[in-house]
Amino acid sequence: MKLRLITLTMNPDTGGFPSEPLADIEGEVVSVSEHFFVHGGMPQLLLIVHYREKTNSGGERVQRGKSPVKPADPGIRAVLSDPEKVVFDRLRAWRNGKAQSEGVPPYVLLTNQQLADIVRRHPTTLGELREVEGIGESKAARLGRELLGMMKLFDGEQPALPDARAVPTGA
Repeated sequence: MKLRLITLTMNPDTGGFPSEPLADIEGEVVSVSEHFFVHGGMPQLLLIVHYREKTNSGGERVQRGKSPVKPADPGIRAVLSDPEKVVFDRLRAWRNGKAQSEGVPPYVLLTNQQLADIVRRHPTTLGELREVEGIGESKAARLGRELLGMMKLFDGEQPALPDARAVPTGA
C-alpha cells in the first residue's frame, strides 16, 4: 500500500480544484481523506490518498489507463443486491456528473464505499445520512437533500420538494 499527500489550490476562475495531480496516481485508489483549509487567503484541499500500485503478472509496474469513467470496484458491488446495484450505479452517475460540473474528482464528493453504504442503509433523514462513515455536517448539508430526494425517487416515491425560494414579483 502506498500513500500520497496532494495539496490542491482552488482555481478562482473555475471555483474548483484541479484534478490533474490525481491523474499521476498509478494504481488502485483504496481510500481518500480530504481536509479543507485556507492558506494565504486561498482555499486549499489536502488529499491523503492510499493506493495500491498496479503490477503485471511479472511483478512489473503497469501504467493505468486514463478512461474517463472507471468501473466501480467489484468488491463494493458484490455486497449489493441486484436492485441495490441499480441504485448504486445511478448515484455514481449523479456524483460523477456533479463532480465534473464542480471541477473536482468524484471521490472528493463521495467515495464508492460511501455510496454503497448509502444504498444499503437507505437513509431517509440527514441524521441517518450522517451515520455513514465520512459524511459529516458539511457533506450532509451540501449534498444531503439532493441525495435523500434521489433515494426516494429511486424507490418510486415522490422526491422531497426543494426549498421554496422567494421570487420577487413585479410591482
